[in-house]
Amino acid sequence: MAARNVIRVDGDDLVWTTQVRFLRPLARLVWAPAALVHERLVPRALTRVTQDPAARKHRRVTAFQRRVLNPLTRALPFQTLLETTGRTSGLPRRTPIAGRRLGDEFWFVSEHGDRSQYVRNIRAQPRVRVRIAGRWHAGTAELLRQDDSRARLDKLPKMNSAAVRAVGTDLLTVRVDLDR
Repeated sequence: MAARNVIRVDGDDLVWTTQVRFLRPLARLVWAPAALVHERLVPRALTRVTQDPAARKHRRVTAFQRRVLNPLTRALPFQTLLETTGRTSGLPRRTPIAGRRLGDEFWFVSEHGDRSQYVRNIRAQPRVRVRIAGRWHAGTAELLRQDDSRARLDKLPKMNSAAVRAVGTDLLTVRVDLDR
């Protein structure tokens, strides 16, 4: 079996072609299972190579948060948590956040905007719960695209705001109108 990969850039498109020539009949049997793996890996590799820097940053940050940071901070009794309803599973999803309560409103900024899973869950079901200082409060979340998220961060806890600015790729303000 002889194989050749040809990569061609055509404007904004990247085209990867794999050419396989079978020199012996046994080669077809060898290539059949290898082709299944090849067909899955090549598109993933191309996606990673062609992603913009913000998408790569988002992927790295969210991987760290999901595997390391969120499990640790979720266990802290006074960590502020946002509980949404999973848009597909219907199960409660709890995400550590930081923000500020002002009267009957809780404000925070999503660091990855529409790419955040909890933002997607809010779009599907805006009823949420927020754990503030160890107490749960029900409310309705609203995504405020017109709000200046960078200016909003100046009014929120300083340490978290600095982290959101550092790792954020697409800031989005969220307000939760808490039930009385």
